Amino acid sequence: MQLKVRQNKRLTVISAKPGENLLSVLRRDEFLVAAPCGGVGTCGKCTVKIGGEVCLACQTIVDAHMDGKEMYLANDENAFDVLNLYKVLRPIVCDRFYALDAAFGIAIDIGTTTLAFALLDMRDGTQIASYSMANSQRVFGADVLSRIDFANKGGLVKLCECIHRDIRQGIMHMLKESSIKNISTVAVVGNITMLHLLLKLPCDSLGAYPFTPVSVEMRNLRFNDIFGSIASYNTENCALFILPSFTKTSAFIGADIAAGLIACNWCENAKTNLLIDLGTNGEMALFFGSPNEKKILTTSTAMGPAFEAGNISMGVGSVPGAIAKVSYLPNSNVFSYETIGELAPIGICGTGVIDIVAQLVIHGLVDESGRLKRGDALTIVNQPNIIFTQQDISEVQLAKSAVRSGIEILLQTANVCYDDIDKVFLSGGFGYKINVENACALGLLPPAFAEKVVSIGNSALGGCVQALLSRVRESEMLELVQLAEEISLANHPSFSDLFMENMMMR
Repeated sequence: MQLKVRQNKRLTVISAKPGENLLSVLRRDEFLVAAPCGGVGTCGKCTVKIGGEVCLACQTIVDAHMDGKEMYLANDENAFDVLNLYKVLRPIVCDRFYALDAAFGIAIDIGTTTLAFALLDMRDGTQIASYSMANSQRVFGADVLSRIDFANKGGLVKLCECIHRDIRQGIMHMLKESSIKNISTVAVVGNITMLHLLLKLPCDSLGAYPFTPVSVEMRNLRFNDIFGSIASYNTENCALFILPSFTKTSAFIGADIAAGLIACNWCENAKTNLLIDLGTNGEMALFFGSPNEKKILTTSTAMGPAFEAGNISMGVGSVPGAIAKVSYLPNSNVFSYETIGELAPIGICGTGVIDIVAQLVIHGLVDESGRLKRGDALTIVNQPNIIFTQQDISEVQLAKSAVRSGIEILLQTANVCYDDIDKVFLSGGFGYKINVENACALGLLPPAFAEKVVSIGNSALGGCVQALLSRVRESEMLELVQLAEEISLANHPSFSDLFMENMMMR
């Protein structure tokens, strides 16, 4: 039978058999239909309209009445506001190439939700171009656990193809923009799951305790062996470095955090500092000790996708029209807001989610348990009707408690207090744009951190750039991944009590 699918004003006719799952059919034909929950029917993001009726694609079985009817899909969110900026906190070293001939390299950060690229002249570290895009794997699940589950159910090849296609697209865009034809080196970082999917490594052990990766070591490969050649561009002799992840940690602390520590100048800083990456997966690293005797403690938090607006009833990615800043006006009992691109509102992104809940706390619109004092939902925008529900608040409570509890256990383990922390480096697009005052009011960050926060942008990309350009920085990264130790929150005796305490809104 034939299905007529309309998305982004384009009509496509595809084939399907009665009894097939509609989401699986659409994905088979390369339609990017968001399903952050992994297709189990809980997020409500994969809505389609068939003959005037709205349904969830993941819960719909193809049958004869669909034959020949037009099916409307939501526009693909391919215009993500992705952060490819990073603060340079230490001098750039260029010691990999000394030749007078031009040598160009590309650094890539593979995030769970987004990808960021930087094209550099390897002789002097000049950035020539940058690019960012949504990770097309996101339609198969919002977080690493849902991707692992999809991979283990036969989707590994599909996920690998997605990331390879994305990376080729990003590279071709930058090379075309800069009129460069030859690249000599590509360096890649990402969390352990993303790197497994990139290399098509089995994910079985990532999804079951004790969550052990197949590989964490640095890999020196040939670009064409992994991605194939790129038409019109010379990649025949291009080296590909997959930078290392931590050796003494589980599957949740990867090369992206190691690169972040390189960006933060971990080895030359004698004070106690904290790196927090508030992306789709919450990872953090506490680094302290003298330059000659550094210590690194890491942990990861199962914070879920709430800070990326996943599992939020009217949540959207950081796309044009997303509500990104919110304030409550008590005198008129309304919310004021700003959207990305100053366009008409279409939903709420992660920073907007934090602002809303913080404003509810500040103005006493919720009690200590997080319960709304008036009804089960609040209207943020009247036209179109955009609401924030009690369930949305619960999702934020779970996420913020996971992060705050992780911070406190790291500090407890190192026997340091809030006042001992010199700087709190917030990494990632969410960390870069978050309202720190609201994050502290919500309890996501301790109020004592308010004056210590340094938003450093995409530290994973920044550290990847450093390792791309310098053998010295690469060696530094190889050293730190051996040094770091992980604190398992799930096995920590204080975690359950802390988690329940940090769920409270006070």
